[in-house]
Amino acid sequence: MGFLRTLLALSVVLDHLGAGATDHLVGGRLAVQLFYVISGFLISYVLTATDHYQGAVGKFYANRFLRLFPIYLAVAALTLAAHMMSGGAFFRIYDALPFSAELFLVLSNIFIMGQDWLMFFGIEHSALAFTGSFAHSEVPLYEGLLVPQAWTLGVEMSFYLVAPFILGSPRRLLALLAASLALRGVLVATGIGLNDPWTYRFFPTELALFLLGSLSHQVLLPRYRAWTQRVKRLPEIGTAVLAAYCVLHFSIAMNHNVRDGLAVLLFVALLPLAFLFQSRHRLDKAIGELSYPIYICHSLVIMFFKWMLEEAHLDQPLLFSALVITSTIAFSALLNSVIADPVERLRSRLRTDDDGLAPTAGARRRPATTPAQQPLGSIRRVP
Repeated sequence: MGFLRTLLALSVVLDHLGAGATDHLVGGRLAVQLFYVISGFLISYVLTATDHYQGAVGKFYANRFLRLFPIYLAVAALTLAAHMMSGGAFFRIYDALPFSAELFLVLSNIFIMGQDWLMFFGIEHSALAFTGSFAHSEVPLYEGLLVPQAWTLGVEMSFYLVAPFILGSPRRLLALLAASLALRGVLVATGIGLNDPWTYRFFPTELALFLLGSLSHQVLLPRYRAWTQRVKRLPEIGTAVLAAYCVLHFSIAMNHNVRDGLAVLLFVALLPLAFLFQSRHRLDKAIGELSYPIYICHSLVIMFFKWMLEEAHLDQPLLFSALVITSTIAFSALLNSVIADPVERLRSRLRTDDDGLAPTAGARRRPATTPAQQPLGSIRRVP
C-alpha cells in the first residue's frame, strides 16, 4: 500500500508539472479520489479494528492533527518566506481582495479547513460571494493559498470529523453511502456535477469514496485474510495488479469517466491485499512514508526551480520534470527526518496511552492488535 500511495502522490506531481506530463500514471484528479478511498480504508481500520481510540474521539482528533499539521505548516512557512524573498508578487493578490476574502484566505491557510470550500467562492462586484466555482471570480482566490493542493486535506478533515460517529455502525455507513451516491447522481443529472469544483472537491459527494474504502476494510479484509492462508502470494498478486493499473491507466481506451469509475472499484476490491502486502514488506511501508510530504511540498519545489531556471520548464520539460521529482523526493525524506519522525514518536505514545482519555461508558474494548496487524499507513502515512 505504501508504494501505491507514493505512486498516487507522484501522479499529482506530474499533473502539476504539466507540459505533457499530465497524462502519466493515473492523473491528478483520479489520484486524489483514490487517496480518499485509501483514507476511508485506513481510518476505518484504526477506528474499528484497533483499541487505540475506543471511546476516545479526542485522541483520534489529536493524532490526526499531529499527522497533518507539522509538515503542512513547515512547508507553508517556507513557501511564505520564498514569496517574501521573490519580491512579494504573491501578496499583491491580497491587495485586490475585500477584508472578508483576506480573512477567509488567512484562516484557511493556517487551519487547512475551508480550503476546499474556498473553491466554491469568488469575488463579485468587489465582494466575497458564493459563485459555485473558483473560476467565476474577479480575482482568483486560490492564488492566495500557500499550499494550493492542500484543499484536499480540507476534504479529508471533514471525513475525520464524522468518521468516529459513523464507521462503527453499518447502518449509518450504508445510509450515508446511499445518500452521497444519490446526491452525486442528482448533481450529474442536472449538469452541476460535471464541472469543477463539484467533480471532486465537494465533500458531501466525495464522502462516498471514503465510505467505499471503509467497506473495503470491514467487508473484504477479513475474507482476504482467510484466502491468503490458502494462497500465500495473494497480497503480492493484488498489489502488482494495482501498481500495473497505475502505470497503464491512460493506455486503456474507453470513456474517461467510465475508466475512472472502474479504477475506483478496482482499488476498493484489491486494497485489502495491498494492506496485507505492506504488513509483510518493510520497504513498502518506508516508501509509503514519503507520499504525504511529496504531496505537500511538491508545489514549493516546482516554484523554486521555475524561479531558479526560468524557462527551463518550457525548453526542456523532461529534464525539468526529472529534476523536480528527484528534488521533491529528497526534500520529502528530509521533512520526514526532521519533522515527521520526531512527531511520530509523540503520536505513538498518544495511541498507546491508556491514561489519557478513558473510554466512555459502554464503549467496546477490542483485543490488542498483533504486530502484523498494527496500522500501517494513513492516506499517506501511519495513522
